[in-house]
Amino acid sequence: MLSIRPHKTRELIDKLPYAEHTIYKALKRLADGRLIEKRRQNRDVVVEISADYATQKLREVHIKALTYGIDPEMLTRESTLAVWKKLTIPRTLKELQRKTGYSYPWVNSIVRFLTSSNLAVYNKRKPVVAVLNEEHVLNALLRQYLSRKRKPKTIYYAGTLPFERLVRTPAEIERLLYERIDSGLTIRNTGFVIRGEGKLTLVESVEEEMGPEELFLHDIGTVEGVEDFCIRLVASGELDYTKLFDLAKEKDMVNVIGCYLDILNDIKGMVNPEAIKEFQRNVSKRKVVFLKEERRYGKGGWEHKYERKWNVDLYLDLGAIRHGARSA
Repeated sequence: MLSIRPHKTRELIDKLPYAEHTIYKALKRLADGRLIEKRRQNRDVVVEISADYATQKLREVHIKALTYGIDPEMLTRESTLAVWKKLTIPRTLKELQRKTGYSYPWVNSIVRFLTSSNLAVYNKRKPVVAVLNEEHVLNALLRQYLSRKRKPKTIYYAGTLPFERLVRTPAEIERLLYERIDSGLTIRNTGFVIRGEGKLTLVESVEEEMGPEELFLHDIGTVEGVEDFCIRLVASGELDYTKLFDLAKEKDMVNVIGCYLDILNDIKGMVNPEAIKEFQRNVSKRKVVFLKEERRYGKGGWEHKYERKWNVDLYLDLGAIRHGARSA
């Protein structure tokens, strides 16, 4: 009931088919688990679901389960979720018993519940082999509810208006919206801005999770990336240059990345020369344009050395890159 909307305590007692002391006991258990909050409304006590991300996701799971005719109490039991987590790949009942530590009959009962709810399907009947039904919307919700908080790479910018830049998936941004609603927050390419004390958090949405190397490739084709963000990633010391090379080769960007790292090294010695040599050994014969959007500004005359070495058509602002390297 509380997942649907806040209720007064008296409403819960009047509407639910349980004894008054049972309802108070349940409310205490929920409050002790920080799943609910109480507030005064005139002379009444109003109970509502806590505003944190995990509890709000649990609220959605309860509502969605009811709409599909699935018992949310059975679904969210510790034993049910333990079996559910192991069904990301096809497993037999004996495998599930061994991995969860529950009895064979109880595992069998849970699997029957999941398959009858269409949350899982049978791959085989003899012996029973089950796996999650990835098309069911409730499975995606459960995954979000059970997901653990990650700490992806954050780039912090000091200055008159200090801010941090985060690149996150939609699911991670949803968690941020719950957790940082009282802080300074803005979502890139939207008009959504929240004022707060201290630093501003600028969030960019991307479809897939990105590590430092993917972030580097994501930004290297932009002016902001070349002149600032990518320099900060290099300075952070968190780039795996072997992985960066593999990704660059896969995306036909060896010439561009190698050239950029070479320029940074000439300015400030930021990269291990051995890492750059690996890019140099694999320069492609096809000439690549580096930063097309700056072509209209022409060239400064310093580019020839790098263009010949890396087989690129180069359009970079060397002064801006030097400034970015000094401030990183």
